This record gives sequence, C-alpha cells and structure tokens, in this order.
Amino acid sequence: MHPPSISLAQRAVRGTVFVLLSSYLNLAVGFVVTILLTRQLSPEAFGIVSLGTFFLGLLDVRSKFGFEHAFTQRQPTTPEAIDTYLGLQLGFGLATVLVALVAWLPLGWLGYAVEVREALLILAALALVDAAGAVPRVALEKELNFRATSVVVSVALLVSNVVAVIMAFTGFGYWSLLAQVGVNAFVGAVGYWRVAGLRARPRVNRDIAVWMLRFGGVMAVGSVATLILLQYDNFLVGTFAGVATLGFYERAYKVAQWPTGLVTHVVSRSAFPTYAKLQDDRPRLSKAFNLTLWLITTLSLPVAIALFVSAPDFIELIFGGAWLPSALFLRVLIGYSLLRPLLDDTGALFTALGKPHLSSLTVGAQAVALILFATPLTLIYGAVGTAIGVGIAFVVGVIVAYRNVARQVDLAFGDTFLRPALAAAAALAVYALVRLGGDFNVLPVPARFVLKAGLASITYVSVALLLDRRTLIDRTRYIVSFLRATPNSEGNP
Repeated sequence: MHPPSISLAQRAVRGTVFVLLSSYLNLAVGFVVTILLTRQLSPEAFGIVSLGTFFLGLLDVRSKFGFEHAFTQRQPTTPEAIDTYLGLQLGFGLATVLVALVAWLPLGWLGYAVEVREALLILAALALVDAAGAVPRVALEKELNFRATSVVVSVALLVSNVVAVIMAFTGFGYWSLLAQVGVNAFVGAVGYWRVAGLRARPRVNRDIAVWMLRFGGVMAVGSVATLILLQYDNFLVGTFAGVATLGFYERAYKVAQWPTGLVTHVVSRSAFPTYAKLQDDRPRLSKAFNLTLWLITTLSLPVAIALFVSAPDFIELIFGGAWLPSALFLRVLIGYSLLRPLLDDTGALFTALGKPHLSSLTVGAQAVALILFATPLTLIYGAVGTAIGVGIAFVVGVIVAYRNVARQVDLAFGDTFLRPALAAAAALAVYALVRLGGDFNVLPVPARFVLKAGLASITYVSVALLLDRRTLIDRTRYIVSFLRATPNSEGNP
C-alpha cells in the first residue's frame, strides 16, 4: 500500500519513470542478445517462430477476450475478482492448447512445414504459463506497483536471454527462440506470484465472470483486429515470400521497434491504470494523457530518425553484411514504429474510460486497411509491399483514433503532432542537404553510422528546442519535482 500523503500523480509519475529506467536496462540487454542470436541463427529460424506466433495469435482463445483490461477497470479489487480472473485465464488458456492440437493436421494439409506446427504447439502451451503469471502481475500494476513487476520482468528477460544464447551457440536452431519464450514465461510467473503474495484459487464467481465476459466480448472484435494488424504481415511474407524472407523482415520489424519499445512499455503498463484512476476527472486526465504523448514523442522520435537515415550502416554494423536485405524493410517500418505507441496510448485511454468499443473501432479500421492494401502490395512488390501496407494501416488508425480522443480529453494538438512533425521534417531536410554535398560511403561503416545518426538526431533536438523550449523545460521540471517530492508533498497531474 502507498502512504495516503503521496498523491496519485506522484505514484503515477514515479512508477512511469521506474518502468522507463528498467526498460532501458532490458532494452540494453535485449540489444546485445538480438545481435548474438541474429549472427548465430539463420533467417529461416526466425521465420519459423514468427509464423508459429501468427498461428498462435489466430487460434488463441484467451487473447480474444480483454480479461486483463476488465480486471484492471473493475474497482475495487476483491478476492472473488482475483479468483475469477485466474479461473478465466487458465480455462481459456487450456482451450487454446486444445485448439492448437486440432489445427495440426489442417495446417499440414495447407502445406506448412512440421517445424512451424511444432512451434505453434509449444507456444500454445507456454501461453498457459503466461496466463497464470498475468494474474499477480496485473493485480500489482492495478495499484500502480510498477517497481515490483519491473524487477521481475528484468530478471525473467535476463535469464531467458542467457538460455537462448547458450542454446543458439550449441546448435539448437529455432528451438533456442522457443526456449527464450518458455523460460521468460516460467520465471516471470513464479516471480510475480512470490512478489504479489496473493492467495488465489481458480474459482469462478458467476456474476463477476459474466461481467468480465461481457466486457471482453466488446473487446473480442478488437482483439481479432489487433491480431490481423500485428501478425497478418508475417503471414503474408511467410506464405508468399518464404520463411527466409520472413526472417529478414522479422529482424527489421524488431529493430524498428527499438526506438519506441520502452515507450510502449510505459504506455501499456503505466498509463492504463493511471487513466483508470482519473477516469472521472477530465482536467487531470487530459493533463496526464498529454504528458504521456509528450514523453512518447520526446523519447522516441530522435532515435527513430537517426535509425531511418543510417539503416543500411546500422544493419551491417550489428548483424553483418549477410543481413543487409533487412535494411530496406527497416526504413519502411520505422514509420510504423513511431505511430504504434501513439495508438497504444489511445487504446489505454478508451479502455480505462470503459469505452473499449472505441479501441475496437480503431483497430478494426486498421485491420481492414491492412488487408485491403498489404495483400495486393505483397503480391506485386513482395515483402516491401507488405511493409508499405503496414504503414498505411497505422496512418488510418491515427486518424480514426484521435478523432475520438478529442471527445474524451482536451488534446494539445501542437505538442502532440505539429511541433514534432516540423522538427522531424527539418532533421530529414538537413540530412538530405548534407548528403548532396558529400559521399558518406568513403568512410568506414562505424563512422558512417555515427555521422548519419548524430547529424539527424542532433538536428531534430535542436529544432524541437527552438520551436518549444518552454514546454520542454516546464515538463522536465514537473517530472523531476515529483521524483524528488517528499512523502508529505502533494501534487496534481
């Protein structure tokens, strides 16, 4: 429990920053592990696991219902709610395993390799472990106790990454990637239960279960649409271009998420419970929402622009020349990576307000756009066409989502979109002008990367400061004031 003298704003901001710092650590570890695994494993290994992940998402019964969001949104937390949440998680997780078993033969008839089907079955079983661990994790984060869950996340990732690297270097191929998922799920589940200290049994309270199922039923359409949005591109590339090309695409996809990966952690694990606490206070909710958007753009845009301009050099530097086909995919997918956390934030807002249908509407529009654009583009241009289709789908999502956001909170449009867009355009323009005046290719790969990335990111930050120096200073002071606040101090978001 938190002392009552510490305001909700202090708890939320402190929790957000702690998650952010732990995410930096996890990102650093993941960065090194990604390099080691990519240099050791073949593109086919990553393609197999990616295609198996797509089919798991397609067949996963549990993920179709928003039990996690339903449990977080329901106030207050009671033992009956915890027991019911656990029962639903385990019951629907077991159903997923059974569905995956049934799908073995049909997928074989459709021509998918036995390795892809093995990956599906193993991932389905591991999802059941993840379902059990989700209960104490969500219970902790519902009360904004991010410190404890962040420690567990970091430990689970570290252990699972070490196991995956050892297996990759001893010749286990794609099984190394499956082991990474499995160890992370087991260590995480054990850690969350120990830290939370919960006593729960999978017993279902009928009234609570019906409420959660109704809440989840509204989100089910959105869950299917989310699956299409996040995994349909893997299906297209793996089916029409092959698992090797999917391996190149998947590596580029992963790298494209690095600039915003830690921001997404903040949005999904910190923003949603904060919005839920503030759902009846529009002024404070608006300020919290706009602050989160400001954090997203401030932290992610400079890195994303630097990665965009230096993509070929970056891929060659960290993965080796054999992975250069990923560079083109990376440049196209960077745009997607910038839009996703903006959309994750709107999803957190809509669900916290008890309006998950707005999230479903947004994701549904994106899914339709992805199918309509990515499918023909893939057939014509291959995996590059798939990446372009993903970008189009996310632009559609931003347009739909923020039209509804404006009805729920007082949106600061300039801070959210206009000034960051101007700074990004200026950074790209300066980079293009410098490229016209000199040939970077005469330099060694590390020097080319540092020069390109540094030029783009420094230009962005400089222009951003010129456009809105006062906001940057004021909001930085605001966050620091909460981090340094004494237990007796108060504040409002």
